[in-house]
Amino acid sequence: MRPFLADLESRGLVSQKTVELTDQVLAKSPPPLYVGYDPSAGSLHAGSLIPLLGMDRYKRRGGQIIVLLGGATGLIGDPSGKDRERTLETHEVIDGRIGRLKRQTSEFFSRTEGLDPIFVNNADWYRDMPVIAFLRDLGKNFSVNQMLMRDSVRTRIESREQGISFTEFSYQLLQSYDFLHLHREYGCRIQMGASDQWGNIVSGVDLVRRAAGATVYGLTFPLLTNSEGKKYGKSEKGAVWLDPDRTSPYEFYQFWLNSTDGDAGRFLRWLTDLSSDEIVALAGAPPHERRPQKALAEALTIRVHGTRNFETAQRASQVIFSGRAAHMDTAVADMVARSVPTLTASPDLSCPVLDAMVRVGAAPSKGGARRLVKQNAVAVNGTRIADANEDLLLHRAGAGVVVLSVGKSKRFLVRFGD
Repeated sequence: MRPFLADLESRGLVSQKTVELTDQVLAKSPPPLYVGYDPSAGSLHAGSLIPLLGMDRYKRRGGQIIVLLGGATGLIGDPSGKDRERTLETHEVIDGRIGRLKRQTSEFFSRTEGLDPIFVNNADWYRDMPVIAFLRDLGKNFSVNQMLMRDSVRTRIESREQGISFTEFSYQLLQSYDFLHLHREYGCRIQMGASDQWGNIVSGVDLVRRAAGATVYGLTFPLLTNSEGKKYGKSEKGAVWLDPDRTSPYEFYQFWLNSTDGDAGRFLRWLTDLSSDEIVALAGAPPHERRPQKALAEALTIRVHGTRNFETAQRASQVIFSGRAAHMDTAVADMVARSVPTLTASPDLSCPVLDAMVRVGAAPSKGGARRLVKQNAVAVNGTRIADANEDLLLHRAGAGVVVLSVGKSKRFLVRFGD
């Protein structure tokens, strides 16, 4: 297996790092490494995958990873990458999110070999810290002049409309102390994060040097963006969540399957373990086969949701693409129902096509439904129909469902309950 940093650098995954951090340092005895996540939502998202997979690569090479969940910093809010003040959440909301994130990341790392992650919550060491001790023992190590130079702070100060509160201004002190605490408690010597965390990470490296006289290291990854520079994050419309209850495995699979040719190769380098030769071979296939996209979607869906969910997502994709339900089972039907408009109908009552179309939203009215049928635009389980009054009960397929198609791409599901 290629050394950790050499692997990251060959994949273009090192945005910035402290110069002292080398594979020679890691080869002697890999020190514990940490990445922090604030519970600004109850799930991680596509943009979280790069640092997650970075930790996983370190774990599989024998390193100890520490997952810090910010029960305290989540109450403050990191100004990095934000052009306005965050909405402050209650302790109860933050604690609930912490629990969900711990379950999610624990399951993610359970799928690969290596030392079990250490999970910590920074609320545990801030909860009883007196404010005077914080200001005297921690604050004295920071220069306000340097803090004002951080991009996350300077950008907000230059915005007269938004500005920055003292609450968010103090965030980098808290993250820096997290590094110092983990160094003292677990011997942690590396902090990783996205490139917008570089200022906070460097502050932590400096604090550990001043307060503990130790050399520690920082490393950041590029932000996950598409070829147009759009960031994949939770604040973006249509965010892709890692929680299957927020983004189904089918939707997750489809998201990566629909990557552009310009993005697919880069995502394969960043988000999979495929070698350069394998990625080049995939890119050399005829474009219409979309082999890079298929390999990417398969690798990430298996990594995040497991093999069984990948196989179900793949079958759901085939059902939706073909409009046929002959081989659908309950698991596939459940996944399809979360991805297309679905009508639950009684198995004891007739269900004419035109009624179903109106109820499921495939047509605005019965008259509209009749027109679509006359235009030969409506199919039931892949077969065009000519009678708008035809009973869908007669077409029930696997798992008691019918796939209703309007035009080439619009799909609707009718499920006949027990």
